[in-house]
Amino acid sequence: MTRRSVTWLLATILLSAGCGAPVGSAPAATYTVVATSSVFADLASMALGNSARVISLVPAGVDVHTFEPSPETSRVVSTADLLLMNGLGLDDWVQSILDASTIPSENVVRLGEQIDATDNWVFLQEGGSGGVDPHVWLDPAGALIYIKRIAARAVQDLPVASSAIQSSLATAVAAIESLDTSLDTSFASITSRKIITFHDAFGYFARAYGLEVVGVAVEAPGQDPSAQQIAELIDLITTTGVRAIFSEAQLPSKVLDQIAAETGATVLGSLYSDALGPAPADSYLGMMRANGAAIARALGGVAP
Repeated sequence: MTRRSVTWLLATILLSAGCGAPVGSAPAATYTVVATSSVFADLASMALGNSARVISLVPAGVDVHTFEPSPETSRVVSTADLLLMNGLGLDDWVQSILDASTIPSENVVRLGEQIDATDNWVFLQEGGSGGVDPHVWLDPAGALIYIKRIAARAVQDLPVASSAIQSSLATAVAAIESLDTSLDTSFASITSRKIITFHDAFGYFARAYGLEVVGVAVEAPGQDPSAQQIAELIDLITTTGVRAIFSEAQLPSKVLDQIAAETGATVLGSLYSDALGPAPADSYLGMMRANGAAIARALGGVAP
């Protein structure tokens, strides 16, 4: 077991011990899980199987950072027996909806906020001054923590479905562990490991597979970089020799094309971070394989 696996395992144990919401009696056929992101909805479906109805507030292909809720969003939230959000600044827009709803606070699970092992965090700026990167699930070890939290919480509400949920969870764990192994293999022989991404979402992925994100095009989704920021990124590309710049499927931007034209770098395949996409990226496993294939091939490796 790697050091990374041990650290995440400790976090998982701490999380499992901390899930102390009261046990309910909602029948599985009507148990509704609402997630802020299509990624979290898919992880919930993996963890719970047929024991719950899972709904994503943000459609696939739409960025969760910049999503603007509507009255329909509030209506869907009101149907939730369990609401899954990430926290850490990713989906704070849902909080005002929760404040106006009758959903008990114990029925809201902030998947990213209760990882107790501080060493697990990736920070948005070097030195930890820029806040915690919320994209924990882009390391499969983080996704394992998420699905185990989801399953543990649902079992408390659905004790009669415990066996079915545990079976679904075991299948999901095996699939994510297999994904992690295949990604490890894909990146094992790569020597060029520096990349530039559209926004600062791939720190966990990079740490997991020994890559280095040396720069990002925008500080946050929905914000255009200033002329100075573009100039600094162009200078960074020139000085580091990075040739691989990755766009993001749910965040199209002409900025990367401009940067590529001025540096000779190449804008490569769109990555998926906050939302699922069309097949084969229409599931968490598919999204991660698509990301792995795009990055590995760009750096001279093989697709997982």
